[in-house]
Amino acid sequence: MREITCAGVRWMDLEKPTREEVMSLSDTFPFHHLNLEDCLSKIQLTKVERYKDHLFIVLRFPFLCEGTKCSASQVSFFIGKDYIVTIHDGGVGALKEFFSECERSKKPVKLGLSGVGPLFYKILDAIIDSLFPIMGRLMDDLEDTEDLAYSPKKEAMFEITRLRRSISDLRRLISPLRRVIGEIENGVRDLTGDDMRIYFADLKDHMEKIWELSDTCMELVEIYKDTDFITYQHRMNRALVILTVIFTITIPATILGTFYGMNINLPGGIETGVLTFLGPYTTFYIILALSLIPAFLLLVYFKRLGWL
Repeated sequence: MREITCAGVRWMDLEKPTREEVMSLSDTFPFHHLNLEDCLSKIQLTKVERYKDHLFIVLRFPFLCEGTKCSASQVSFFIGKDYIVTIHDGGVGALKEFFSECERSKKPVKLGLSGVGPLFYKILDAIIDSLFPIMGRLMDDLEDTEDLAYSPKKEAMFEITRLRRSISDLRRLISPLRRVIGEIENGVRDLTGDDMRIYFADLKDHMEKIWELSDTCMELVEIYKDTDFITYQHRMNRALVILTVIFTITIPATILGTFYGMNINLPGGIETGVLTFLGPYTTFYIILALSLIPAFLLLVYFKRLGWL
């Protein structure tokens, strides 16, 4: 548990707190025990609850998009008229860095204002700005996947599937944040009387930019998915064409070999005697010609069809 006082605001930060530490907050602050239970839960949805003397806010932020999904970190805020309490698991690095910066400088708010509203805005602004590097890494991954998706010899199915899940997880976390920015601004104004509309409009603008980037990422990954599927089908069709050509040109030789394997009278067969007017291998030459000529004609036909 860390605590600082800045610009007349008491900020208490609990990182990875125990149950006893969280529940003990009710001895100092007017927090309902159900809200404290929500802080300990890892499956809470984004929400804003208003009380007479404070706000209770639960926000979930993406902080790591690696492997096959984006990990989420839950941050709970209790906002009073002269205090802020944050409870989190330490996953949001921007929150920890901003608290440390406040400890060092003692001047965390540079808005020409003081109080809970400006400080809370700066906290959210630092966290939301930290989402842009996550989007940048996703865009870099998409650029790397583009080369695989358009490669005629490589498959990008796994990479595309991984990116689709990461982007889906990211959008699932960002969507509620877009919705509650206005609700948070109204709650802070009603509680503190601070007119923060222009500042929270800036936060909303940042969230919209992040959402637009996620839209772009989703569109690109869908294009790559379709491209990879088309190129995969093309490779399969090409393989089938090659196999069909090989099978077809061997049909004449197979038929001739079948005929000469039978006990029937055929020129040059065992029953009629070997042909020798072209030498001892006359029968072989004739069979070879009868096999190669149709095969050659089939190759010419396939070439005209564009299969070769």
